[in-house]
Amino acid sequence: MIIEFIKSCIFKLRHTNIHETNVSWGRKGLSAKHNRSHQFYVERLCSHFQRTVTTSLNRLMQVRQAKGSYDLQRKEVSRLRVEEEIQRHVRFGKTLAQGYAFRQDFLMEVRCALEASSSSKKAVLILGESGSGKSTTLAKLAQLIPSWIPGDAKVLICFVGLTSDSRNVPLLLQTLCLQLANIYSLKTEISESLSELSSELCSLLGLVTEDRPLTLVLDGLDNLSEEHEAGLSWLSNTLLPNVFTVLSASTQSKCAHVLQSQVKVTVLSLPALNREDITSGLVSRLSSDFRQLTENQWSLLFESCLSSPSPLYLNLAYAETRKWSSFTPKESLNIPTDPNKLFVSILVSLEREHGPCLVRRTALLISLSRSGVTEEELLVLLGRDDHVIREMAVLHHQTLPVSEFSPVPYAFVARLLHGLKGYVTEMESDGTWVLGWTHAEFTCVVLQRYTTTEDSIKAVHADFADYFNGNVPNSQVFQPLAWIRKEKGRRCYEFNLRKLYCLPYHYIHSEQIIPLLTQCLFNYEFLLHKLWGLSICHVEEDLKAAVIPDKEILDVKVLGQVLCLSHSVLLKDPCQLASQLLGRLERIISQDKPVASGDPRRYSYLHDLLAQCKSSSLPVLVPSYTCLLPPGGLVHTLLSGHMSAVTALAHGRHYIVSCSSDGMLNLWSLDEQAGPVRCLPRAHGSAVDWAADSLTLCLDDSVLVLQMGHCLQVREVDSGKVLYVEKDSLDVPVVTTACDGRLLVVFYDGSHLVKVFDLVQSCLLLRCVNLALEFEPIHKDQSILVSRHSVKDYVLFAYRDGGEAAIFSAKVGVAPVTLKAQHPAASIQAVEISSQYLLLFCRYPYKRHNEIIHIELFSSTSFQYLRSILGCSQDYISQVTIAGGGSHIVAFCPAPHSATTEIIIWNLETEDHKHIARFPGLLAHGVCSDLRYCLGFCPGERFLRMWNLGSRINDQTLTYNVHKAHSDGTNEIVTMQRYPRYVVCLSTRPGTVRIWNVARTRFKGRPVQVEHGLFSSSDIALVRDLKLYILSDRATVNFTNTPTSVYQTLLVYDLLKKSYIKKQTGLFIVPCPRQDYQLLEGEILLGLSETRDHLILWDLDSGYIKGRIKTSYKETLLSSMDRDSQIISSKEKTGLVMPWDRRTETQTAKRRRQEREVKREKDEQQRLEKEKFNSIDQYLLSGDEQVVICSYFAHHLNVFSMISEEHLHTLEDRWSLLSLRTAAFTHTGGYLVVSNYSEAQHAPYLTLWDTQQGRVRKRLKNEPGVCCIAISNDACRVVFGIAGFNKLKVWEPFRRKHKTISGYGSLNLNWSSLLFITEGQSKAILLSEAVSIWDLDNGTMLSVFTPDSKILTIASHGPDNSTLLLGFSDMSTLISMTVSKQETDFPQTKSSTAHGKDLFGESSSSEDEED
Repeated sequence: MIIEFIKSCIFKLRHTNIHETNVSWGRKGLSAKHNRSHQFYVERLCSHFQRTVTTSLNRLMQVRQAKGSYDLQRKEVSRLRVEEEIQRHVRFGKTLAQGYAFRQDFLMEVRCALEASSSSKKAVLILGESGSGKSTTLAKLAQLIPSWIPGDAKVLICFVGLTSDSRNVPLLLQTLCLQLANIYSLKTEISESLSELSSELCSLLGLVTEDRPLTLVLDGLDNLSEEHEAGLSWLSNTLLPNVFTVLSASTQSKCAHVLQSQVKVTVLSLPALNREDITSGLVSRLSSDFRQLTENQWSLLFESCLSSPSPLYLNLAYAETRKWSSFTPKESLNIPTDPNKLFVSILVSLEREHGPCLVRRTALLISLSRSGVTEEELLVLLGRDDHVIREMAVLHHQTLPVSEFSPVPYAFVARLLHGLKGYVTEMESDGTWVLGWTHAEFTCVVLQRYTTTEDSIKAVHADFADYFNGNVPNSQVFQPLAWIRKEKGRRCYEFNLRKLYCLPYHYIHSEQIIPLLTQCLFNYEFLLHKLWGLSICHVEEDLKAAVIPDKEILDVKVLGQVLCLSHSVLLKDPCQLASQLLGRLERIISQDKPVASGDPRRYSYLHDLLAQCKSSSLPVLVPSYTCLLPPGGLVHTLLSGHMSAVTALAHGRHYIVSCSSDGMLNLWSLDEQAGPVRCLPRAHGSAVDWAADSLTLCLDDSVLVLQMGHCLQVREVDSGKVLYVEKDSLDVPVVTTACDGRLLVVFYDGSHLVKVFDLVQSCLLLRCVNLALEFEPIHKDQSILVSRHSVKDYVLFAYRDGGEAAIFSAKVGVAPVTLKAQHPAASIQAVEISSQYLLLFCRYPYKRHNEIIHIELFSSTSFQYLRSILGCSQDYISQVTIAGGGSHIVAFCPAPHSATTEIIIWNLETEDHKHIARFPGLLAHGVCSDLRYCLGFCPGERFLRMWNLGSRINDQTLTYNVHKAHSDGTNEIVTMQRYPRYVVCLSTRPGTVRIWNVARTRFKGRPVQVEHGLFSSSDIALVRDLKLYILSDRATVNFTNTPTSVYQTLLVYDLLKKSYIKKQTGLFIVPCPRQDYQLLEGEILLGLSETRDHLILWDLDSGYIKGRIKTSYKETLLSSMDRDSQIISSKEKTGLVMPWDRRTETQTAKRRRQEREVKREKDEQQRLEKEKFNSIDQYLLSGDEQVVICSYFAHHLNVFSMISEEHLHTLEDRWSLLSLRTAAFTHTGGYLVVSNYSEAQHAPYLTLWDTQQGRVRKRLKNEPGVCCIAISNDACRVVFGIAGFNKLKVWEPFRRKHKTISGYGSLNLNWSSLLFITEGQSKAILLSEAVSIWDLDNGTMLSVFTPDSKILTIASHGPDNSTLLLGFSDMSTLISMTVSKQETDFPQTKSSTAHGKDLFGESSSSEDEED
C-alpha cells in the first residue's frame, strides 16, 4: 500500500518537484539527531521545500504593480472590485440553479407573466416567506429566460445580501450600469451618487432594442441596507420597452408593500411545497448521505415538513435527523413545526453543550455586526465579555491573559461554529471573508431571544466600535486605516474597508455622536482613507447620520458644505482633501477667536481637523490661506441622465429639454425629481439624430427645433416625426418663437434674411424677408442677438456691440420700430422681452479701465424709453433670461479670465441687483423660467447643474452696486533677492502694488503694504529690491529720419519709503512688450532695439545707453554643422535620383543634374545666411544674469555674454527651425535644452546644447509635441511634458536614462503649461490648470491642487525653490504653497525667509510666528 501510494504521488507530481538523493540508512533509521549526513539531508530538503512552496505562493498571490497616480489607481481598483462583484453573483446563481428541483409549474406561470409584461410595462414581483426558495427560483429563471424571450436576450442578475456591496443601493446600481455599458460597448464613467446612478440606469436602459431585449433579475430587495438610502423609486426607471424586470421580496416585509404601492408590478406568490416536492427532496438527501430512517422517524419528519412546507424548514429539519440513530427512543424524537422555534431549539442544545454565555455572545456578534463578523473579530470580542470569561473559567478551566481585548482560544469557537454548520455561512464583505447567518430570519430570532433592552444592543455596538478604534490600553488589536507596501519607491495602499465601514456604523448605532465626530468625521486621516478607499458619498452619509435633531452642530454643517463644493474634485482625486479643506476654511478658522477670555470658539472640531491637514501622511500641497470658494454660498445639485457631454438646453412652458453629443434628447419636468421624465424617441425616416448646438420648444412643448451648425430640424416631441429639415444653409440659423410658440422665427447670423414658419400647419413657410438696421453688423460670427421671449408676434433683435435694436413683427414680416440706446457709447450685449418691458443690455465705459452694464427699459406697448437699471463693473454678461413671471432678470456671466461663472439677477421693480451664485467652470448655456429651477451645463459635462435661486433671493448680503470694490487678481510675482522675506505683487488692476511678508504667519492673508495708482496701463512697471521702476510718458520723437515711439520718463518709487525718489526725463527707451524687459543688478535695463535686431542695455541711473549687444558672425553656416547633418545632406541629395535612372543617365544629363544640385545648395546657403539678419523673436536670460540667448525665427540661435557684451557662439542646425518658445536654460547659462523638428530625418528631437562651446551635447529622438521643459542647474536632468498626454518624461542625458511618469486623470498638458525643477533635481512642479508636484527620483506624482479659478502666475521661493507662490486671477491674496510636513520622506528645513529684519513695522514680540 505504501509503495502504491508513493507511486501515485510520483505520477501526480511534475518532474521538477522530484529530487533523488542517496542517503544511507542508520541504526535508528533516518535520524538527523544522531547522524550528521541525515541532518544535512533533512535541512537541505526542508530548505528546498520552503523555497519551492514560497515561490509557488508568490506566483499565485502576486499583486500587480500599481501604475499611475493615486486617482488612476483608485479608479482601476474600483473597476476591478465591481467586476469581481458581478462574477460572484453569476457564479452564485449558477450554483443555486443546479440544485433547483421544486415548483416546475410555477416557472411556467412566471413565463406567462413575463410575456404579458412586455405590453403592460410591469415588473414581475415574486413574494414568499423567508426561506421559501425565492433565490433558487430566480437563479433558475435567469437560466431559462433567454430561451423564453425572442432575440439576443441578455440577463443581469443580482442577489441582494450575497455581499455587503450588494446591500448598498448605489453600489448595486453601479454594477448594473457597468454591465449595461459593457453590453453596448460604451466607454463612459459611472457616477457614484444614488440620484445620478438612477438617471444613468434609465439612460442606459433606453438603449435596449427589440432585437436585443434585456432582463433584470433582482433577488431579495428587502435585504437592501437602510443606511444607504434604500429607496426603491429608481425601480420605476427600469419599466421601459424591451426591458423585463423580475423582483423578489419577503411577503411581510416593508419592501414588498412599497413595491406594490410605488412600482407597477404583477405579483406572483411563491407556492408552498406539495407532498411530492417534500418527498422527493427528503429522498434525494437521504440517498446522497447513504442514510435510512425508521418508519416512525420518517413519519415525524414528513409530517413536520408538511406543517411548514418551505425549503428552509426542510433543510433544517433534515439536519436535525442527522443526530438520530436507528435506536433513538421515540420519545426523544422531536422536531418543532416552526422554523423559528426549530432554530431556537438548536440554540438551546448548543447552550447546553458549549455554555449559554458563549452561544449568546457569538449569536449577538453575528447578528449585530455590519454584514457579518470575521473570525478575528469574533475571538477578540468574545474575550471582551466578562460573562464569557467567567463561564470559560468554570466550564473549561481556561484563564485568559489580563487584557481588555484578549482573544478566546480558537478551539472553543471552532467547536461552536461546527455546531452551527448549516446556519452560519462564510461570505465576502468589505474585501474579506466574514461569518453571517444563512437566512436573515435567524437575526430576528437571535435578537428576540437574547436582547431585552435597547441598551444591550447599544453595548454590543459599542464593543465593536472600541475594537475597530483600537485605542484601548493593553490592547493587542491592530486596526490600521490601510496597509502600505512599497514597490520600487512607490507606495501601494490596501485599505482596511472593515474599519472604514464599521467604525462609523457602530458609533452611530451605539449613539456615540461625540466619538463619531472626533474619531471619524473630524479625523483627517480617517476622512482621507474613507474618501480614497470608498467614496465621498459614504462620507456624506456619515455626516447626515451625525446630525442631532435637537442641536445643530455648526462644524458638521460647514464640513458638509465644503465637501459639496469640492465634490467633483474629491470624487476624482480624494488625496486633495487637505488642500481643499485648507483652501476653503483657512480664513474662517483663523478668524474664529473668542471675543473674551473664557468664551468658547464658534467651531469646536474644525480647528483640529485643519491642524491635522498640515501634517498629512501623504505628501500634499498645503495652501497658506483661503484661495477657493468658501462655504456658505448657493450650491448646485447635479441632474444626471446623459451618458455623453451635454451640448444644448432649452425650456418650454412645462418642460425642459436637453441634448447630448450622442444625439440623446431628455425631457425634464420642473419639479423636485432628480432625473429626466423620459428620453425622447429617435427621429423617424432618413433624418439622423443630431448633437444640437441649440434647442427650442414650441407649440406648448409639442414641437422641438434643433440647430446644429448650418442645419435646422423641426420634429414632433412625442413621435419624433420630422416636420422640416434645412441642411447646409449659407449662414447659421438663430431660432426664436412668437405668438405663444405658434410661429417659428429664424434669423440667419451674418445676413439680413429672416424666415417665419407656421407650426400649427406643419411648419408651413409664411414669410421670407430681408431686414436691415441703420448700422451694419460689426462682427462676422455671432453677430445677431435675438430675444427668446416674445409679446404677441413681436420679436426683439439687435446686432452685437451695436447701438440700436429693432422689433420684428412675425405676422407682417417687417420691423416697424427701432429702439436706440440712450448714449452713442452704448454697446448692446443682449436683448430680451417681458410682458411689460423691452430690455436692452448695454455696456458703457465706466471710470478708468472699467465698464458697466445698463439695462434700458422700453414699454412693450408704446415702445417708449422708460428708465435704466444699473449693474456693476463686475458683470460679464453672456446670456440673459426672464424669470419669476417677468419680475426678475437672470444673467449668466462666464468669465474666461478667471475660469469661473456667476449667476446674477435684477429685480425689474425694485432695481435690486444681486450676485447670487458663483462656481468654477465656464457655463455654456443656462435657462431659468422659475427662480426655483435654474439649470445650466458646462462644456464637456454630461450632467446638468440646478440652482434654487429663490432660496437666496431675499439675502441682502448678496447685493452689488457700482460702489462695491472690484476684485482684482495678481498679474506678476517678484521675489526680492536682497530681502528674501518679502514678495512684491503687481495687480491686474494697473497701478496697484502689494507687498507681502511670507515669513510671518500673522500676515499670510493680508499684505504689509498696498499702493494704488502708481502707474497706468500704458506704462511699464519693473520691480527690484523694493523699488518700482516706471517707464512712462510714451511719445513719438523725430530724432531720426523715421518717427520713433519711445518712453521719455523714468519714475523710481521706493516701496519702503512710500515716496518717489527719482524722476528722470529726456530718455529715449524703445517700447517693447513687458516680457522683453529685464531689470538687472545695478539699475541696468535690458531691452530690444526699435528694429529688434540687437539688445540694448540702458543705465537707469544716468539715463543713457550703457551698451549694445550685437551679433558678429565669425563662422560660416556649414562650419558648425555636425557630422550627422552632413551625412544626412548627402543622402538626401542622392535620394532624389533612383538607381535605375543613374544607370541610363547620359553624361550631359549627369552634368546638368550636378549643376542643379550645386545651385540648390547655393540657394539654400543664401537663404540661411539671410536668416542671420532676422529680427529677434525671443530671448532667454540666465538666472545669474551672465548669459543671454536669442532666437530669430531661423535655423540658428545666438549666445551673448552680458559681462563682455560680446557674441559668444551661434548655435546652428541646418535642418531644424530653432525657437525658444519651448526651451529651458540652466541657472548659469551653460546649457540650453530646446525642442526642434529635423526636416532631414522627419523626426522631432529634444536637443541639449552646450552654450559655452556652441555645440550639441546630447539628443533625444522621436519626442513629438513637447509643450513644456525644465532643466536642472547642472543639466543632468531634463523634465518635459507632451501635449495631449497626461505624462511627464524625465531625461538624464549624461547617464543615458529616460523614464516616463504617469500623471493624474484630469491632467491636460498644453502649450501654456509651466514646469519647474526644485529641491536640487529631485522634485518637479507643474502648472497646467492645476498645480502638481512630482517625485523625479521615484518616478511618481505626489500631489495635486485643483483651484476653482485660473492661476495667472507662479513663482518659486525659499531654499531649493521648495515654496510655491501663486497669483490668482480673481483674488489679490498671495498664496504660498508648500508640501505637508512629513518627518520621514520630506524633512523640513528652516526657511531662509525667516532670517532678516521686518521693514514695514510688522514685528511682534513673539518670534514663534515665523514660518
